[in-house]
Amino acid sequence: MPAEHRAMFALLRCLALCLAITSAGAAPSEPAGATDATPAAAPATGGVEPAKGQAVFVQLDENRLKIGEVELNKHSRLIHFPAVFNQRDGLLEYVIVHDKGKVHESLLRTSINATHLNIALKLLGFESSRELFPLRDEEGGGDGLMPVVPPAVKAAARVEIRLQWKDGGTAHSATVNECIKNTKNDKVMAAGPWIYGGSAVHEGRFVAEMTGDIVAILTNEAAIFNFPGDSNKVGENYGDWFVLTKVVPTIGTPVTVQIGPWPPATAAAGQPRPEAAKP
Repeated sequence: MPAEHRAMFALLRCLALCLAITSAGAAPSEPAGATDATPAAAPATGGVEPAKGQAVFVQLDENRLKIGEVELNKHSRLIHFPAVFNQRDGLLEYVIVHDKGKVHESLLRTSINATHLNIALKLLGFESSRELFPLRDEEGGGDGLMPVVPPAVKAAARVEIRLQWKDGGTAHSATVNECIKNTKNDKVMAAGPWIYGGSAVHEGRFVAEMTGDIVAILTNEAAIFNFPGDSNKVGENYGDWFVLTKVVPTIGTPVTVQIGPWPPATAAAGQPRPEAAKP
């Protein structure tokens, strides 16, 4: 076995042990789709043990590793996982939620384990940034001050989220931004990155695992990713985001979600990048 493979397996063994230790005694939990409440929590680091058992690590080849349903490529720094299109009309507050999460307001739903996704992000060197969330005191309150996040951390927290699917035998690809429109100006969501905030840990549990929030449009500390652009906060522009139906296929259509570095050119050279579907 090559030395780099041995190093990878050693890292995974250590990570699995840490997950087992941090989850000891924690009660099982499932995404809470019926509530929008987010507990006050500390930022997550590597995630905690999922409710249904230890993460399953499978080495596919020298570059690719699978953790549950989440596949990562250390060469391209791309992550892939399965989902389905969940909504074609109505208000959107989320891009991706767990099957048992807030599916009534999300473009996609998925069965993946949020902790597995968080582990994949850490293994590929993405860094979580808390730049969108006001600082809190020990009681969970605050005065509205925002954290100072180093530029290098901000850069390492930015990702592109791309969707790949087939409709009638034809392959399609688009960023999630290209699938969403703003009803106030009737424009497609501006191109740009999403921010890896990392969710949080609350009483020994990974919050994204508890809530099912994976990618949020409206700023949400529970979600793993958030949209950093305008109209992302409850207030004047609340309720602006809807599905761009001329791009999105029938509800239930399987889709592969791809998460990679932003800008996309920072992914490894030589990796094919599909053309975006034109809205």
